[in-house]
Amino acid sequence: MDEAYDDGFVVYVRSRRDRQDPPEDSEWPVITCSSYEEACRIRETHRRQARDCVIRYVGPSGGGD
Repeated sequence: MDEAYDDGFVVYVRSRRDRQDPPEDSEWPVITCSSYEEACRIRETHRRQARDCVIRYVGPSGGGD
C-alpha cells in the first residue's frame, strides 16, 4: 500500500461553487494538523473570515479485531 501522507487532519477551504459540481472540486488544502483540536482552531480562524471550511482525516482508517 502506498502511503503518500502521514496521519493527520487537513483543513480545506471551500470557495463558492456551481451546485452541479462536486464539493471537492472547489476546495483547496490550507494546512495539515497533527490533531483534530488543532484543525478545529484553524477552521474557526477561517470561519471568522466568512469562509466555509471542512476537516478531513488523512491516513489509514481501521481498528477492529
